[in-house]
Amino acid sequence: MDSFELKGEEEFNKDFKKEFKPLEIIKTDRKDFYTLFSENKTYIYSILFYIAGLLSGSFIYRNCQNEVLNKVLNSSNEEFMQLLLNNLSIYMLVFAVSVLLGVCLVGFPIINAIPYIIGFEAGMKIAYYYINYGVKGIGYSLLMVAPYVCLFLTVVIYSVSMSFDLSKRIYQITVKKSDMSEEFNYKTYLKRYLAYAGLIAIVAVVNTAVCTALNGIISI
Repeated sequence: MDSFELKGEEEFNKDFKKEFKPLEIIKTDRKDFYTLFSENKTYIYSILFYIAGLLSGSFIYRNCQNEVLNKVLNSSNEEFMQLLLNNLSIYMLVFAVSVLLGVCLVGFPIINAIPYIIGFEAGMKIAYYYINYGVKGIGYSLLMVAPYVCLFLTVVIYSVSMSFDLSKRIYQITVKKSDMSEEFNYKTYLKRYLAYAGLIAIVAVVNTAVCTALNGIISI
């Protein structure tokens, strides 16, 4: 009886192993994640610095709010052309700074200050609307600040990424005296900068049109 039970158990184990094979541990390539990160690190850093600026701006406004700061952050009802010129001048100034840092020898270590400053301004505005107007202020900031953030920040992140690459290449050629196997073509960077400048002009027009249209409908 015992031998019969033993044989039955052995046969059962054999059949079980045939039906259910041991799980094979598939080794994942750890380099895949590292390669993905290294290829997109400038974009990731820009987003992280923007988030840090957003948090810093809201924190500073909450602790340092005053009448002067409120007047600066309060958006006045301006006409389309005046608002367009203001937006275009600010957008182009930020873009020009990113270009200058791109052609600067040591521009790449501080290039991420640009998305941080944009996030800082947006954070202060959102905190201003929320603290002074509550839930209505949140809705207003989503309608008035979101177009600026989504469109302008996207173009800036791409320009910052290219400026980071350009500045680092200049640093490697001039300081480290490294041989560049690929031809360093300045015309490619110039064409992309011109394309980004055109996109920023379009963003300024779109954001101005949205803000002007919403100002006529929404009041706070």
